[in-house]
Formats: sequence, structure tokens, C-alpha cells
Amino acid sequence: MPELPDLAELLSIVEARSADDTDALTRLTVAEGVLSDLRQVGDRLLGYLVELARAEGCSWADIGDHLGISRQAAQQRYGRRWSSLTIADLARSGAFERYTGRAKETLERAEAHARRLGRAAIEAGHVLLGILDDPNTLAVRAIAAQDTDPAAVREGLERRLPTGPGSPAALSVGADARRALAAALTETAELRHNYIGTEHMLLGLLHDKSGTAGKLLWEHGIALEPTRAAVRAELEAFLRARES
Repeated sequence: MPELPDLAELLSIVEARSADDTDALTRLTVAEGVLSDLRQVGDRLLGYLVELARAEGCSWADIGDHLGISRQAAQQRYGRRWSSLTIADLARSGAFERYTGRAKETLERAEAHARRLGRAAIEAGHVLLGILDDPNTLAVRAIAAQDTDPAAVREGLERRLPTGPGSPAALSVGADARRALAAALTETAELRHNYIGTEHMLLGLLHDKSGTAGKLLWEHGIALEPTRAAVRAELEAFLRARES
């Protein structure tokens, strides 16, 4: 296990920063600077781990309890950082361990769509585009099973999604996309599945009727309960075909 810097190593840093100045007060000032740097690194470390805890579904109350502060204090101190999580951050946290290969590919395509449209974050609409890119998924088949043309949904979505001036190097996952992914996990439990597929992501998007993606789906007749039923039917048909 990697060890933290010991006193001797920290003193060597102070001496290096002090250069040839051997004045005790100068070294004291330099040491204060080293301590400040260490605190900043520690704060960033804690903030990053708070973000990952949120990505794994921990509530602000849970986090506050573990940090010995109130839920409100935890949210005020670290809430803004949660908005900076990227797909890579979520993957490193283990948030996608139960995602199928196609579900993970959907997220990769969602990020590509966000970049294509010059957006600063991955939005729920980009996730829906990523789903619609692959016509062979349970999600797209569940849409088609409800007498809705996935191509028409995609066309309408492309018209509604805003564009931006350009994307940053690291694209964060937007609030609406995070809510949809959290709802996908809820749908997995609702359907008693042990994995998260594109069908659960689609159901997660339907939880937000006011968002661009969810609203468009509902307008095309893709509602939550009928889609759950369509997913169950498609999955049963898939399992029967595999067994035959």
C-alpha cells in the first residue's frame, strides 16, 4: 500500500522551496504553503470521492453522516462538484458494473452526440440518441412494438436538441441524464432484473415528462407502464427464441 509522505519527505520539500534561504521564519512561511497545498489536495480527494459516492446512489444524508456534518452542509460544500462527473469518472466508480455491453456503448454514443452538437454536458436527449442508434436493442424494439417509428422519434429529437459553441475536453454528465440513469436503476429493481440494459435506460428517460427526451417519447405515445409491458414481452420473446 502506498505510504503518505513522512516528516522527513515534507521537510525536504520545505528545504527545496526555501532554496538557499536558511532563515527559520522563511522556512516557517514555506511550510505553511506546503500545508495549504496538502489541504487543497486532500479537499479535492474528498470532493472526488463524494462525487463517486453520489454516482453510486448514496444520499446527501448518508454522506453527511459519514463526514460528521449535516445533509445540508454536505450538499452545500460538495454539491457543485457532483455536476463535474464524467462518464469515465462514473465508470471508475463502478457505477456501470451491471450495465450490459450495449448499454455502455449507448453511453459512449451519447457522449459522441453531445460533442457533435457542441454541448458542455451529456444530456438526456443525447442518451436517447445513443439508444436509437442501435435498432437491435430491446429498447428500440420496445418502442417499435408500440406502433411508433423509432426513426420518427429520432427525427423529432434531432430537431429539438440545442447546439452549442463547442464541447470541453472532459464532458460532464448533465443533471437530466444523471436523473435518467438513476431512474434506470430503479426500473431494474422494479422489473427484478440483475443487469441494466438499454431498455432500463429508456424507462429511466420516461420518468421525466418535462425533459426534452421524456416529453418527446410521451408525445409519441411511449408511456411508462406500456413500455414496461413491452419490455417484458420483448424479453420473454428473446428468451423463448434463445431456448428454441
